[in-house]
Amino acid sequence: MKNSDYKNLSRYVSSYLGGLKTHSVAINDQEWRYIEGGEGETIIFLHGLGGSKLLWRSLMQSYVSKYRVIAVDVPGLCIDQRLDNRKHTYRELANWLELLLKHMRIDRFHLVAHSSACSIASCFASTRPSQVASIALLNHQDVLVESRGAQVRGVLETYLDPAVLETSEGWDKTFSSLFYSAPSVPRIIQRHRQRTMLAHREDLKRVVEELAELRPMAMSYLRKLKCPTLSITSTHDVFAPLEFQNSLKNQMPCAQHVLLDKCGHASFIEKSDEVLNILQDFFESAKHDSSEKRFAMEL
Repeated sequence: MKNSDYKNLSRYVSSYLGGLKTHSVAINDQEWRYIEGGEGETIIFLHGLGGSKLLWRSLMQSYVSKYRVIAVDVPGLCIDQRLDNRKHTYRELANWLELLLKHMRIDRFHLVAHSSACSIASCFASTRPSQVASIALLNHQDVLVESRGAQVRGVLETYLDPAVLETSEGWDKTFSSLFYSAPSVPRIIQRHRQRTMLAHREDLKRVVEELAELRPMAMSYLRKLKCPTLSITSTHDVFAPLEFQNSLKNQMPCAQHVLLDKCGHASFIEKSDEVLNILQDFFESAKHDSSEKRFAMEL
């Protein structure tokens, strides 16, 4: 096990022993789960396709002394959470997030999103600018894939291919493709996740298709962002080739762009220390910018 794996495991265990607690809230006859801890300005974490709120535990544990941190199971993207009687589009999921935060009495926050959740986050931030203090987009999934052929689309189809999911070798290879250097994961956890993904494959495939219907809108959300913005990308990201990363820079010329070397799609897991420090500096900078704006308004 690598040293970075030990650090992540230590933070993960500490999150259960420390200040992170699991909660749920009932809205319109559906129950939504989240984990929360700490006090101060609020940071909301959104996971990508096939993930869950638990993926953020290690990172969140490092912020509980300064911030109120919350990670939610995103419907459609979380394996076993869905919106009842609604499609999983960027707008619908942004509306869901707004309603959830209203029930939690949160009116302003920092927003962190990974992969396919980045478009949901940018949709929310661009249409509700008064609520978002800053936005950090980690490994934004390529939304221009249709204009470039089947490169990334093929990766996603492979990820959900039953022939891949049914074999341990296929699953292990697909999991490893998310990283430049894959972390050590106990085999029992890998097999459980493999079976879960296979059982929910059709639901995940349907969500991918629903999100793809308005994929061209995703870039327009980025152009409309007005809050401090951070984009973290990686040199070996199978879901976001360098060509798309250059498109992100063109759409967000005023954003802070960070490229992680020798890193794959799951940057906040593979390069946890680097991402933790980058986010910490970004949040502090965003707070400083906000204070300056309030001071200018008072003058």
